[in-house]
Amino acid sequence: MPAFTYVLALLFTPDRGQVVLMRKTRPAWQAGRVNALGGKLLPAESALDAARREVREEAGVEVVEWEEFLVWDDPQYRMHAVRAFDAVALDAHTAEDQEVFRADCAALPPELIDNLRWLVPLALDRDVAVPVRVTSRDPAGSGLTEPVPTAD
Repeated sequence: MPAFTYVLALLFTPDRGQVVLMRKTRPAWQAGRVNALGGKLLPAESALDAARREVREEAGVEVVEWEEFLVWDDPQYRMHAVRAFDAVALDAHTAEDQEVFRADCAALPPELIDNLRWLVPLALDRDVAVPVRVTSRDPAGSGLTEPVPTAD
């Protein structure tokens, strides 16, 4: 079982033209980069409930209908990527201390976290059976998370 379980929440406008993103200041490896909304699941929390909570906390909007479109397994984490197409995306705003904004799906920011360059188009693809399962290539893990706690 991975040490961490995350949700990555891609909230799109109903016309699928824009996606809500966040300019990250933390964790250190993401500082200055742009990522989707999301975070760690709480104990006994589903990915869809975590998406609702994280988007409400980070972007100040309530999204009821989420769909899981990808599960990413890594030795250190599992990431559930979810998507929603909702008019509340137009009301998304910075609700905490990291900037939330809408970006054009056809012109994503250059400082975007690399995996979002293929995750955003995958989320928009109506012809792919979901959820897609992905496994990190490196058996040691991708390194795309905080260090796993060690027993002292």
